[in-house]
Amino acid sequence: MGSAFWHLERHLGPVDSFQLISAKPPIRPEFRPSCRWLVSAAIVGASAVLLACSGPPGQVGPPGPTGLPGGAGPSGLQGETGAQGSQGEQGPRGFPGFAGPRGAEGQPGKPVPDFADFIGEVRSTVVYVRLTGSQGSGVRISPTEVITAQHVVGFAQRVNVGISGGLLQSATVTGYDSFRDLALLTLDSPAPGPVAEVPQSNQVIRDLSARSVADIGSQIALVGFVPDISTSTPIATFGRVGGLWSSLPGALRYGQVDAAATNGMSGGAVFNRYAEFLGILVTASNFDGNIRYLRFEEINAVLDDLRLGSKR
Repeated sequence: MGSAFWHLERHLGPVDSFQLISAKPPIRPEFRPSCRWLVSAAIVGASAVLLACSGPPGQVGPPGPTGLPGGAGPSGLQGETGAQGSQGEQGPRGFPGFAGPRGAEGQPGKPVPDFADFIGEVRSTVVYVRLTGSQGSGVRISPTEVITAQHVVGFAQRVNVGISGGLLQSATVTGYDSFRDLALLTLDSPAPGPVAEVPQSNQVIRDLSARSVADIGSQIALVGFVPDISTSTPIATFGRVGGLWSSLPGALRYGQVDAAATNGMSGGAVFNRYAEFLGILVTASNFDGNIRYLRFEEINAVLDDLRLGSKR
């Protein structure tokens, strides 16, 4: 209460306690309170009452129980894709793997062909050709047909042919091509025995592999008659193909071998080590190593015309 009296005395001057409880305190003639003054006095009085009535602050109470977690908020918008990073460095090379197990051993392959395996048979396809003033060799390509070099038969109409074993038989010169040095003979009657097959291509596909009938370096055998030695049994010489070319004019296809050959062997056969027919010998030589043969491609090119009787 003392604090309240002090505030009143400050604004109103000395106040008697009797006057405070009096219903109508005397108002000094010189004092005329305004509304602003009354409001300020009321505020001050209320503050004094509050200060007089307020006690010391109480102790902090214990914390309340934890509330339930709130629900998840809505998802935010997806951000934009960032820029692609640079490529990393290449890692170190790994160790080599272990070798796998060895597979089962395959079947043994066929032995490499040898001339000794077939030379006797292919010699039987070569025949002896004789006429007045000339003699040479030829190759049977069917039971009734023989091909030989045109320079052996010249322009004759009929010739004698010695089949394997020395039996002579007459034959007609059906056709010839002097440009190629090739002639076709037709026997009067078919003769038994092996014949040479004229290849249709230089590529042979067999046993899942491909190879050439003739190539530079291929092993070959020349089979022909040397009349000074025998007219019933041909001889064979051996060598390799040294060249394959086309000769101008006309771009005729020839092959060159280094096997020995001599007069009487013209028109004889050239075989590879697979017993395949490569062509006929068309040059006379004295073992000088320059032996040429007309390749089977040229024989195929004109054979049908010769069968029709072409002579040129």
